[in-house]
Amino acid sequence: MGSEIRRARKDEIDEIMELIAKCIQVMQAGGSDQWDEHYPNREIISLDIEHGNLWVCAENNAVTGILVLDEHQSEQYEEIDWTETQGPHLIMHRLAVHPEVQGKGIARRLSTYAEEYARQNGYSSIRMDTYAKNTRALALYPKLGYDHRGEVTFPGRTANFPVFEKVLRV
Repeated sequence: MGSEIRRARKDEIDEIMELIAKCIQVMQAGGSDQWDEHYPNREIISLDIEHGNLWVCAENNAVTGILVLDEHQSEQYEEIDWTETQGPHLIMHRLAVHPEVQGKGIARRLSTYAEEYARQNGYSSIRMDTYAKNTRALALYPKLGYDHRGEVTFPGRTANFPVFEKVLRV
């Protein structure tokens, strides 16, 4: 069957929640409180699937990575000095790769897919944030052409969230 990136199906919710639980274990073991038992929870993920905004990377029918693409920006984004002010803007959320297959380019593939999707659907830029303690993501996004635009804070988290932007219009 090989590998594909596609919209998540409702019947995959348990598998997706298991992937998230494994990621939370690894994050917390590494000292990161980016995700916990409250976020992202089953209700949030169910809505992502219902709205058609959750994409999966599937290898031989097993979900190895997830990514949410929508237009929902956190209100904290209003504080950021963006390069591209003319919208619409595609927002990347909840990118996660199963710990057993991290380091194999799945996050990069999902990010590349997001760019293709954004270009095909007329978005002027992609915006996203990651956690200051997420060293892998902080190293990856600049390599993929994302510019660091500032930092935001979210209630209940001990570190800031660096915010990135990739302008798609030339």
